Amino acid sequence: MLQRPLHLHALHAPSSCPLGLAIAIALAMAIASQAVANEVAPLEFSEGFLIGGKAIDMQRYAHGNPMEPGVYPLDVIINGQYLDTRDITFVQAPEPLGATPCLPAGLVRGLPLKAAYLDALDPDDESCVALPALVEGATVEFDAGNLQLLVNVPHAAQARNARGYVAPAQRDHGVTAAFFDYSLNHSRSHGQQDTYLGLNTGVNLGAWRLRHRASFSQGTHGSRHDVISSTLQRDLPAWNAQLLLGQGNTGGELFESLSFTGARVASDERMLPDSLRGFAPVVQGIAETNAVVTIRQNGHVIHEVSVAPGPFSIEDLYPTNFGGDLDVTVTEADGRQQQFNVSFSAVPQALRPGASRFSATAGELRDARGTRQALRFTEATYARGISNHFTALGGVQIAEGFQSALFGGAINTPIGAFGADITHARAHLGNGTQMAGNSFRLNYQRYIAETGTNVGLAALRYSTHGYLGLNDFAQVYNDDWGFAGRARQRFQINFSQRLGERSTLSLSGGHVRYWDGAQQQNDLQLRFQTRIGRANLGLSAMRLRVGEGRQDTRYAATLSLPLGTAPRAPRLSAQLAQSDRGQQAQLGVSGSAGADQQFSYSVSASEASDAAGSTSAYASYRGGHGTVTAGYSRSGDYSSVNASAAGSVVMHRGGVNFGAPVGDGFALVQADGAQGARIGYGNEARVGRNGYALLPHVSPYQWNQIELDPSGLSMDVELLQTSQRVAPTAGSIVRVAFNATRERTLFIDATDALGQPLPFAARIEDESGRSYGAVGQGGVIQLRGAPEQGQLIVDPEGPHRCRLHYTTPAAPDAYGLSWSQSVCAPLPAPSPALQAALDAVEPTSF
Repeated sequence: MLQRPLHLHALHAPSSCPLGLAIAIALAMAIASQAVANEVAPLEFSEGFLIGGKAIDMQRYAHGNPMEPGVYPLDVIINGQYLDTRDITFVQAPEPLGATPCLPAGLVRGLPLKAAYLDALDPDDESCVALPALVEGATVEFDAGNLQLLVNVPHAAQARNARGYVAPAQRDHGVTAAFFDYSLNHSRSHGQQDTYLGLNTGVNLGAWRLRHRASFSQGTHGSRHDVISSTLQRDLPAWNAQLLLGQGNTGGELFESLSFTGARVASDERMLPDSLRGFAPVVQGIAETNAVVTIRQNGHVIHEVSVAPGPFSIEDLYPTNFGGDLDVTVTEADGRQQQFNVSFSAVPQALRPGASRFSATAGELRDARGTRQALRFTEATYARGISNHFTALGGVQIAEGFQSALFGGAINTPIGAFGADITHARAHLGNGTQMAGNSFRLNYQRYIAETGTNVGLAALRYSTHGYLGLNDFAQVYNDDWGFAGRARQRFQINFSQRLGERSTLSLSGGHVRYWDGAQQQNDLQLRFQTRIGRANLGLSAMRLRVGEGRQDTRYAATLSLPLGTAPRAPRLSAQLAQSDRGQQAQLGVSGSAGADQQFSYSVSASEASDAAGSTSAYASYRGGHGTVTAGYSRSGDYSSVNASAAGSVVMHRGGVNFGAPVGDGFALVQADGAQGARIGYGNEARVGRNGYALLPHVSPYQWNQIELDPSGLSMDVELLQTSQRVAPTAGSIVRVAFNATRERTLFIDATDALGQPLPFAARIEDESGRSYGAVGQGGVIQLRGAPEQGQLIVDPEGPHRCRLHYTTPAAPDAYGLSWSQSVCAPLPAPSPALQAALDAVEPTSF
């Protein structure tokens, strides 16, 4: 234990006793003087707390637990942010430090340092770099508890990168592997059976991703095989873009989306750090001193940063869903504040100042229904943020007999964000008819925090009679009937209003009118939701189009409340509905079960004025190898049954693994020796018999934290890491390796020749000098990775030098622990020459 001086924090005396007050003051001054004197004295371990054993020289531990020279896998943390996982070499250092970490020049070159510091390094030299000598104020520390190398670099020496930035060199293209994702469904109803199988297969080779999607169906009317798409894709990091070859779809940001077979290069905003995605304004100002800039939105602090005197520009704000003006406060060093406001609303076309987005596509139109002409075409689009208030955009489409050009912009104003563009198209049909026309589009978005009002997106498009989009042109090229159903005007709106703290009113829908006088289409939904105690109440009115173009209006009221006070209590739901078809009432119960809520279920019954009553039941299980569901319904004399399964199979060099349906990219977690360990928390993925587990989803181009849960593992399993980070590219299958060893742990209850516990913290070595730690409390020695039997030397260079023999029992006890007892036989003291050398080393304390 460390002996520390006591400090007197407060001393009180009655104000009515001057003599007592004087004595108290004198006593306090004397104690404070002694405390100051003690504070500069070196702190030492007190051997009085080492009860029941002999004392050894504890000064070896005065500076913590000394490291032994060697190579250790560590997480490199730069100013609190993860950089990489590296094998760090610890080299011998003067006593009592043991060993210190060596920072190779290659690692230092990967630090976020300004170019002036990196230029000082020899590009061909991989020797150790003394970072504090290279960068004044930099520190390097080893955190033994978390196996981390903590590197701190002063702010003035750091290179300027956006928050969340992952350098291309740190992105992981993944391993070579193949997979297929399946979705199987079987249903039986009214004497008919149908089976559907959907497959998404893929092969990854370096940075290339080959994908093929297809479906198979079998039913009463025969079987069918459909090819949905086949693509070859990779990222282009220099352009922050994706290259796609094969069958794909254009983005639809400016022109309508097109299905094509060909090639496409388009910006991928996911390659940007979170703080540069979407739209957020640049905040600029001038600081008079070293100041703190605080940015608030809707009353919440969203960013705060220290700036130097002079002009500042903050360009890496994270985008928000609805917008909302920014309140900026600049607090100077002397406490003075300046405040100003930056308006913030955005439509989908808006970009940050200086940011750009592009796409280029060339190929042939593709139509699975065979109603459109397979025209060859090219399309190019470009948008660029000019300032906080304006984004310019444009594009062209060229096909056989068709040309189209689009120009427009997005404007941010104090009353909201507007987007407007005009498209002019010329078409030469197969029968010689020439057509030309324009299409105008206007959209608007605004969020008012004070009233909780959000006009999510109000969009209007109007087209003149001669306007044809490329999809329309391909449909009418050789078929005059294709003119039927051309839209003349489209309007859509999404609106929500907060009412108090528990209620929301929302309106969403759209309206379409056609040139040929066809019946107009209206889809509208008005919804009110509120919470009353623990119950949820909803009222809604919907206007929608049903079969054969008929419009129907439906009114509904729903009520949901928990059946109990437990957090996972099942919920009772009731619904009353009124439509043109009549009335309907439904009552049901739904819930989930399992430690991770992997099992879910629902049962319900309904009555309708125009049909017989019905009952239904549904159950689903989400496991580590996939998801299975089953359902049953009965109405009158009819019944239906359906069952489905979904999952994935991955083939890689380590074997074959089964898992849940995978996303655009996923991870193979390797942990040989840790079979059965769970990946993450609340996840059913576990390490299989081949030492791998399948984590079905990872986020591309950003750091993903992969956790290995050691709970439930045998005592014989040791994990050198339980957490890793990886930044995959889009579609990659990344391999995340955890070092796990399966070795029996032996506990030796050791005593000296007189039956007394061995000295606490005495070092332990084998005959060859390999270190095995130190003696624990009560003389217990813990050995991991040692031979089944052997000899150990305790306190090899000290006065209590002794040798003990141990043997590991054939099987652990009922608690899974292996225990052995041993007596440590005394050995001769070190030679006089060695002892003199040891005595010449002065103990160091702190």
